[in-house]
Amino acid sequence: MYVKKYITWVFVPAAILLLFIFSAASPLWAETRGKKLLDHFVKEFSPEEITMIIDEEPNEKGYVRDIFLDISGCSIGGVRIDSLTLRAMGVQMNAPEEWDREGLDAKEILNVHALARILEKDLNNNLLSKEFGDDDHWHDLQVDMRPEGIYARGNYLVTVLFRLDILIEIFSKFKIVDRKEVWLDDYTLKVNRVDVPQFITDKAVREIQPLLDLGKFVFPLRLHSISYDENSLAISSRVLPESFEGIVYRYSGKK
Repeated sequence: MYVKKYITWVFVPAAILLLFIFSAASPLWAETRGKKLLDHFVKEFSPEEITMIIDEEPNEKGYVRDIFLDISGCSIGGVRIDSLTLRAMGVQMNAPEEWDREGLDAKEILNVHALARILEKDLNNNLLSKEFGDDDHWHDLQVDMRPEGIYARGNYLVTVLFRLDILIEIFSKFKIVDRKEVWLDDYTLKVNRVDVPQFITDKAVREIQPLLDLGKFVFPLRLHSISYDENSLAISSRVLPESFEGIVYRYSGKK
């Protein structure tokens, strides 16, 4: 009888204590709103790596005061972005309970700072797929970025009554349109080394505009400057994004 009372006296309080500990710790195991937010970025942009910093967890209405994103190898509008850093402040999204059903919707944003870098080879892939696609008539395609702009060339084989191999060349610079798109600008087009009329050039180039559309990003970007060299193209807002101390979430798709 004494042993039975002793067991009851020892194990019942212990069980209550364990229940209290696990109950208190369970929120740590549950998915946070920040983790849920990161998962949506991963799903939308398929990045190779991403680091997200928030000053605090999104509240029940979807408000986050400060978000910093450092993304590598993401896709926006069908173009691979080698690196994208972004800081968004005063972000009012839709309620977290709607994210799975309706996706993220940034209703209000106080300010966005961004810097994106696109490699020449990724810009090439996008440009060539838009202009040339899978047409077997095109061959010897080449796109070359230079400090003064972009040079693209390709040969097109025309077969009607006879075979004619045409060399088409485009010389162009870049410009920012509507603060969210990158367009070819101040361009010239030559066929077999001869200048062609402007209306023909405009029609050909119109098919590949815009070269890059970042308006499809969940946060509205306000691009201000553009620069390029032989290897890459960089676009940024007036103020560059800066990291800060906060809650950190990371994802890596590398194996």
